[in-house]
Amino acid sequence: MRTPVLLRRLLGTAVGSLLLLGGLVLGATTPAGADPPEIRFENLCGAVAFDWDTGTIGGDETWATTVLRDGEVIDEFEMRARGGQKYGARDGARFEIRREGLPARDYLHRSPDDCVNPPQLTVAAASECSALLLTFGNLGATPITGIQVLIEGVGGRDVAPVATGSRNEHLGLADGARFYVVTPLGSGFAYWISGTYDKPERCTPDEVEVRFTDGCDGVRVDLTSTAGGVFRVEVLAGSSVAGTAVLAAGGDARVDVPAVPGTAVLVRDAVGGSELGRHTVGEPVCGTPTPTPTSDGGTPTPTPTSDGTTPGGSSGAPPASGGGGGLPVTGARTTLFALAGSLLVGTGAVLFLLARRRRLRFTGTFGQ
Repeated sequence: MRTPVLLRRLLGTAVGSLLLLGGLVLGATTPAGADPPEIRFENLCGAVAFDWDTGTIGGDETWATTVLRDGEVIDEFEMRARGGQKYGARDGARFEIRREGLPARDYLHRSPDDCVNPPQLTVAAASECSALLLTFGNLGATPITGIQVLIEGVGGRDVAPVATGSRNEHLGLADGARFYVVTPLGSGFAYWISGTYDKPERCTPDEVEVRFTDGCDGVRVDLTSTAGGVFRVEVLAGSSVAGTAVLAAGGDARVDVPAVPGTAVLVRDAVGGSELGRHTVGEPVCGTPTPTPTSDGGTPTPTPTSDGTTPGGSSGAPPASGGGGGLPVTGARTTLFALAGSLLVGTGAVLFLLARRRRLRFTGTFGQ
């Protein structure tokens, strides 16, 4: 009877040891959850530097991160356990770093005291139908040089110096291409903006309707878009650009083109070069001109044509002289005068006969 009890005790001890050993093994192979990276911030001349570190060894966790400068998104990436980045900035720029599941962090950039003439650059990006639109601005008095656009998997492209003011540049990219706008900073770069070219939907030439209407001085071009993005349009009369328009997504526009009959008019995508419409200007279609009043407010006298008649069909000769200086009494007016004379003569004859009959009766009565 004692033997079974002893066996049960030994078996229980063995199972407990195995469970303990398994727990130790699992504990050794399961990594501890990494702490969120602690972000450090440094002001540089014309830029800010961020670096971060979890303070732990190992771990492959990531945090979806969005970086904003003055309220505009300038970068999005997966933050890993440690790393760093430098972003271009003007004095007074406010940065915000948002990480999924963590409180946002704000930072205010102030130029160091020894900072001289940092770039006063602004950059904005938008995906249009035919290309990426980059808008560069220079708020300073010195041209900004050294700007580059880095295209993932392609390489870098230099940007011409940006003078005071703003300038648009279109960059043809493949749909989904990643880009970065950078300026030199020490031995590396400061990033001003990054993003992905996301081509809008329905961005084909047949999404733009073009209508031509010939007029007195040329042709009117009406444009209607059903595309999901912006088209930039130019109209050529012959070989010269006669007008341009920015055709918004689902919008319309109008371009008036001065041209003579027979002029070839071409409407095309100003960025991609695709033809959108073609027309030859016809004979002008004009309304009846309104006479210009004379200096005294009256209507000008029609000018006689080569055959001596005015546009209304009357003679261009001066009026005949006579009482009142009116026109000669001819045609219908002469007939009216003749009828009036006949009526007067007839009425006079009737009155004469009536008067004669009364006189005869009176004389006869007097003789009785």
